[in-house]
Amino acid sequence: MQAVTLSIGDRQFRLRMTTDLAEFSERLVAAVRSGGGMVDIPVAGAVGVRVLVSPGMSIVLETYEVDPDALLQPASMTPWLAADDIEY
Repeated sequence: MQAVTLSIGDRQFRLRMTTDLAEFSERLVAAVRSGGGMVDIPVAGAVGVRVLVSPGMSIVLETYEVDPDALLQPASMTPWLAADDIEY
């Protein structure tokens, strides 16, 4: 199972498991190449997020392999943060 975290500047967002990363990456690149634009971020959960993406921004997509069985064990450490775990 994969978990993907998007970092834009100092903000992090966990993406939906069903996100098409190739298509999403293309939308981010298209916004930057056009000089900037609003991009819908497919965040996990029932939250809607739109971000103004422009040239010069730091944008990072991190993909982690996560063992689904480890998530059920309360003592296990997972190598990714949920959007709810980040303080803004």
